[in-house]
Amino acid sequence: MRRGSNSYKPEDIRRWGVERFMNEIAPKEPLEIPDLGFSAEENQRMDELLKQEHENSANGL
Repeated sequence: MRRGSNSYKPEDIRRWGVERFMNEIAPKEPLEIPDLGFSAEENQRMDELLKQEHENSANGL
């Protein structure tokens, strides 16, 4: 298995075992998201949309 590649073959995952594979490739620290230049209004609207989506999925909609 090559480190640094952005995809893995299913046979690599099966060979390693899913839990071991995920422990090996999963990030160890939170992902830093750079400032993407959205306005405060755009950020607020996205927060509202995400909240609605979460509520809808919790209600089975």
